[in-house]
Amino acid sequence: MESVTLSFKSAPAGAMFGTKPTSNSDELFKSILILVFLIAATCSILPEASRAADNLLTMETAITTALENNPDIRMARTLIKKAQASVKKTEAVFWPRVTAFSELSAGDAPSAYLFKTIDQRELPRDVDFNDPGSFTNTEVGIMAGINLYNGGKNRLEKQLAQKKLADRTALALQTENDRIAAVIQMFFTALKAREYIIIARNSVQTVKEQLDMMTVRFRGGSVLKSDILSLKVRLAEAKKNLVESKNTFATTMTALATLLGHKPGHSFSLDPDPDSTCLVTFPLSIDKAYALALEKRPELHRAKQQIDMARTAVSLAASGYRPRVDLQARWYMDSDDLSFNTSKDNYTASLNLAWNLFDGFATRAQIAETRHELERALEARQKIRMQIYQDVTQAYLDYENAQQRLNVARSSVDMAKESLHIVKKRYNGGAEPITRYLEAELDRTRAGINRATAFYDGKMAKIEIARATGTLSRLWSQEK
Repeated sequence: MESVTLSFKSAPAGAMFGTKPTSNSDELFKSILILVFLIAATCSILPEASRAADNLLTMETAITTALENNPDIRMARTLIKKAQASVKKTEAVFWPRVTAFSELSAGDAPSAYLFKTIDQRELPRDVDFNDPGSFTNTEVGIMAGINLYNGGKNRLEKQLAQKKLADRTALALQTENDRIAAVIQMFFTALKAREYIIIARNSVQTVKEQLDMMTVRFRGGSVLKSDILSLKVRLAEAKKNLVESKNTFATTMTALATLLGHKPGHSFSLDPDPDSTCLVTFPLSIDKAYALALEKRPELHRAKQQIDMARTAVSLAASGYRPRVDLQARWYMDSDDLSFNTSKDNYTASLNLAWNLFDGFATRAQIAETRHELERALEARQKIRMQIYQDVTQAYLDYENAQQRLNVARSSVDMAKESLHIVKKRYNGGAEPITRYLEAELDRTRAGINRATAFYDGKMAKIEIARATGTLSRLWSQEK
C-alpha cells in the first residue's frame, strides 16, 4: 500500500494567499480552509489504497467467493429450489379443489330448454316439449372435488419428488466439492506460475550480469567473442522463458477469475504468502480413505437416490392397474333475469369410481421401462464405486510422488546453487568453458522450477484427496 505524507511549513494565512492578514479571525478562517482542503485531498487518495487491499485474493476469500458467485454452484442450488417447489406441487392433490363458476346461455334446443328451466324451477305446465321455444339462463355456483384414491399414485408421486429433491441436494454438494477443488488447485497453479516468473527473472538477471561483466572483459581482450555470443543466446532464451511464464500466469489468473464467477476484466492480486494452503485432513491408508469416500462422496448419495427413484417409478407405473375414486359436489342457482333466489338453489353430489380394465398394454410397457431404468441405476452405482476407488488411489499416489519429488528437488536446488557458484568462479578464472557455466546456470533454473512444481503439486494432491473422499464440500459449504 502506498503511503501519503503531507508536509508543509508554518506561515501566516495571508502569506499563503498572497494577501496581508487583516485580523486574527481571518487568519483562523483561512487556516481552517487549508486544513479542510488537505483532508479532502488525502481522503481522495486513500480509497485507492483500500481498493487495492480489497482486490487481494486469499485462499479463504477465493473459496467463499466461488461458493457465492460460481455459476455451476448457483445453478445447482437453483435446482434444489425447483425440486422443493415440485414437492409442494405433488402435495396439492391431497387438498380439495374448489371452483366458482358462472354461465350465460340462450337457445331453443328442447333438451336445454327443459333442463335449464327445471333448474330455474319455472317449467310451464303446458309446454310443448317438441317446440318449447327459446330460453335464456344465467347460472352461478360453486363446485368442489377431491380425489379419495388413485391407486397410490399421488403418494408415490410425492415420494418421487422428495427423492428427486434429495438427489438435487447431493448434486449441489457434488458440484461444490468439484468446484472448490478446482478453485484451490487453480489458486495453487497461479502461485506456481508466479514462482516460475521469479525463477525466470532471476535467471535473466544472473545471465545479464554475467554478460555485462564478460562484455567489459571482451573489450579488454581477455574473453572470446564466442563466449559473448553464447551468453547472449542464453539471455534470449531466459527472456523467452520469462515471457512464457508471465503469459501462463495471466492465463491462469483468467481461469481463476472465471471459476470465482467474476465478470470479464475483473483484476485482483494473489496473497503474497507463497505458503498459502487449505488445511485438510485425510486418513493415512488408502483403504480407510476409500471407506470414508463411500460414506461421504455426493456421487454415491446421488446414486442411492436415483435407485430409490427408479424403484418408486416401478411402483408408480404399477398403480395404473388400480382404480380411481373421486368425490365431487356442486351447488348452483339458475335464473333467466339474474333474480337469483336461494330457495331455488340446486346441488349435486357424487362418488365416482373408474377402473381402467384395458389400456392396450400401456401400463405393462411402462412397468418394463421403469424396471430397465432401475437396472441402469444399479449398474451406475457400481461404476461410481469403481471410479471412486480409482480417484482415491490416484490421489494418494500423486501425493506420495509429489512428496518424493519435493525431497529430491530441494536437494537439487542446494546442489545446483553451489555448483553454479563454483563454476562461475572457475569460469571467471579461466578454468571452465562458457558452456559449463551455461549448463550450471540452466541446472539451477531447472532445479528451482522442479522444486516449485513438486511443492505445489503436493498441495494440489492433498486437495485432490479431500475431493476424492468427498470431504471438501462439507468443510467449506455454506450449507454445513
